[in-house]
Amino acid sequence: MTVRPDFGSEYGDEERRRFEEEAPPEPQVAEEESELHDLEREDEEVNYLDPEANEAHAPGQVCERCGQVITAQQDARRRPDGRWVHEECPRIPPGQAPQADAGPPA
Repeated sequence: MTVRPDFGSEYGDEERRRFEEEAPPEPQVAEEESELHDLEREDEEVNYLDPEANEAHAPGQVCERCGQVITAQQDARRRPDGRWVHEECPRIPPGQAPQADAGPPA
């Protein structure tokens, strides 16, 4: 195995030779290419981004705020204490108890 020296006259020769053989692009050309590459990358990122993809779901968990069971279609958040809540709690019709509090019939 060959180890490149970290000092001396040979240090950095590969880079120097490469730049002598292939002249680096002029600053203006390099900036234009960089800007073009950045714009292409941003366009590609937009195609893959889905703003709805980072929503949490907690089907079967009980919402600590309203006491209803969180369904698979509802978005949820997990609090720092580990409890789940609806992103937007559904309305409870008047006179109806939350689903989680409803016990077996007496």
